[in-house]
Amino acid sequence: MDRDLRLRGLSSDHHHAIVLVRTIRRQLASAPAGPELRILLRREFDLELAPHFAIEEEILLPALAKAGESELAERTRAEHATLREHVRAAERGDSVHLLRFADALETHVRFEERTMFPACEAKLDAATLEAVMSRRPPPSRSGNSADQ
Repeated sequence: MDRDLRLRGLSSDHHHAIVLVRTIRRQLASAPAGPELRILLRREFDLELAPHFAIEEEILLPALAKAGESELAERTRAEHATLREHVRAAERGDSVHLLRFADALETHVRFEERTMFPACEAKLDAATLEAVMSRRPPPSRSGNSADQ
């Protein structure tokens, strides 16, 4: 599916999220969770996921609710809250939450790509989508982040 240019930056974030999911699963399959995996999770969450969530929560979700898609907005907020709680629990040493985080993140990415983003493309005005793009530029055509 060809994603609206103004949402491609967020969509690109999903690729990085799936890489994180695979990394967590691979590391957990080969050894018990150590502090380095928890550190990786916190770093990736803070650098990649938290800014992504902020754009959605500040721009997309209010606009979706206003456009009559409050259930989508609420589901997204709830999933963000669950993901945040899994990160906090994992940091407290509850290793089962590492795998729960990975599973929840994969489900969340699929939901956004298959349901939420198409609703945004269909229901939101150009100004809203442009506000998203101004906060999170789309990836460069070459895929090299240094080109951005």
